[in-house]
Amino acid sequence: MQIECQTGAAVTIPGATLEGVNLDGMALHRAILEDRQMQGVSMFQTDLRGALLFRSNLDFANLERATLTAAFFCDASLKRAILRNIKAMGCRFDGADMQEADLEGADIANASFDNAKLFGARLVCGRIESASFRGAVYDEKTLWPAGFDPAAHGAVKHAAL
Repeated sequence: MQIECQTGAAVTIPGATLEGVNLDGMALHRAILEDRQMQGVSMFQTDLRGALLFRSNLDFANLERATLTAAFFCDASLKRAILRNIKAMGCRFDGADMQEADLEGADIANASFDNAKLFGARLVCGRIESASFRGAVYDEKTLWPAGFDPAAHGAVKHAAL
């Protein structure tokens, strides 16, 4: 299987699926990964700057320490994904299902989580004050940095679905 990138590069991956595949440390700058089934994929320290992951399923994925600057995860599923210590400046998670996702230590400066589902997510992140949470929903299990007011940034508290 090949992963095409908007840069003109193509990365060959053995196998026919991205589910459970190890892509640790790969250079996938501006990769086109829309509408993909990627459950359980490991992308530890992977370069996904500017990558397109619209509507992809990354449930249980490991993206720890990945670089996601200006990447698009709009309407993606990231349930229980490990996103610790990611660099997600300017990243778009609009409409994403991020239930129980772990973003501890992530840099989310100017990122957007508008209309995202954040039930039980761990959002103890750096530069969270500049992120947008308009219409995002969260519950009593969602963890925020001390002193951060999610409602002041547009998030709405609900009971988990």
